[in-house]
Amino acid sequence: MKKFLLVIFLLPIVQVYGQKDTLRGYTDYSFIIQDSPSQLFTMRQVNQSYLSGYRLFAKELYTVSKNDYLADILQIGVQSMFFLPVTHEEGHRSILTVNNIGSVSQPYFNKYGAAYVKGVTDQTLQDLRDNDLPTYIRLHSGGLESDYMLTNRMETIGSFEKDDFQNYKWEYWFRKLGILQYYVTGLFGIEFDLEEEENELERDIVGFDTYGAVRHLYRPDMEFYRYTKYEDLTSNEKKYVHRMGYRSLLNLLNPLMLGKGNFQISEDLKMNFGMGYTMAPFGDFIDENIWIKYRDFNIHGYARQFQNRSNWFHGFGLSLIDLKLHDRIYSNISGHFWNQPKDYNFNTDESFSGGAVDMALRYFFFNDWGAWLKGFSVDLGMIYKTAGFLPEELYLEEHFGIRIGTTIRL
Repeated sequence: MKKFLLVIFLLPIVQVYGQKDTLRGYTDYSFIIQDSPSQLFTMRQVNQSYLSGYRLFAKELYTVSKNDYLADILQIGVQSMFFLPVTHEEGHRSILTVNNIGSVSQPYFNKYGAAYVKGVTDQTLQDLRDNDLPTYIRLHSGGLESDYMLTNRMETIGSFEKDDFQNYKWEYWFRKLGILQYYVTGLFGIEFDLEEEENELERDIVGFDTYGAVRHLYRPDMEFYRYTKYEDLTSNEKKYVHRMGYRSLLNLLNPLMLGKGNFQISEDLKMNFGMGYTMAPFGDFIDENIWIKYRDFNIHGYARQFQNRSNWFHGFGLSLIDLKLHDRIYSNISGHFWNQPKDYNFNTDESFSGGAVDMALRYFFFNDWGAWLKGFSVDLGMIYKTAGFLPEELYLEEHFGIRIGTTIRL
């Protein structure tokens, strides 16, 4: 159940400033207009466009507000009540959509304090579980996957000084708290006293994300029902929930949590580092990230350790961000490699290898129409991947996709 435990206390409202990109004198906001598959919105499309929109919203809020504290409090309110569940639920919904399953996103809290994706019959969900268990598990973890990738995007923005930390600090902090809330809940065996609605179309698709995912990883053939309680879990399943709870604390290990985007190593070199953790369709994974800003080159690399029930697998990736090819042309280039459990099986020690290449080009049109708009671009992106799980990419099988969008430069 997407039931966020509303944090009543407020984080100390202090002025924490990240690095401001004063040398460039502009900030880019990228939006994806069409992604692949061309069905509603993909997880990547929602995350990238939402984050750009949020940063614009926060920037203007601080500009027009006479008091930064008032702008902070307003963001705390809209984050906890509206923005956080919207993108989380879209993460769940996108997994259904790519599998041609219709649903209704209800990204606002009901009387139980829960936000839903609903409108799916029990038989449809049971058929998905029985015929495609990895996708059914990902249906549980899709919201957390979306949250995780949003924080990763913000860490990249901070490390490469793409925006003032003030413009996304509350989104970053609340997103981290939202992720921890799901995982750390299991350490304390917290129960959610919710009964499945009489009308199956009014029920949330998976119930409480982590409990449901773990129960089905261990016992995919058991009697079907959606809302898993802590007391429904076996002792081994509870141990796994505890494992996730402890590992989720790795998400706090990034200097951006304190507003520090990077460290000055030399005149031309700045670096940042951080760790991360979330679920996969066959278990979970841990990331170690490094961001290197050397002159005009922005490099992001990561090492990734996947784990199913008890076996480890590996992966890594490398990206060049905003590589300037011409005064008007910029490019992003990413490569990924992975070794993952065969058939995405929770118990196997057999594996398969795969990878992906993701590229994007932006062609800018500059203008002197006014100081508020320095230019905009036409963006074209593509991805090719072999079979395998890549966070934020909806297809588990081999896939070639194209996307188009635009970047506004202010």
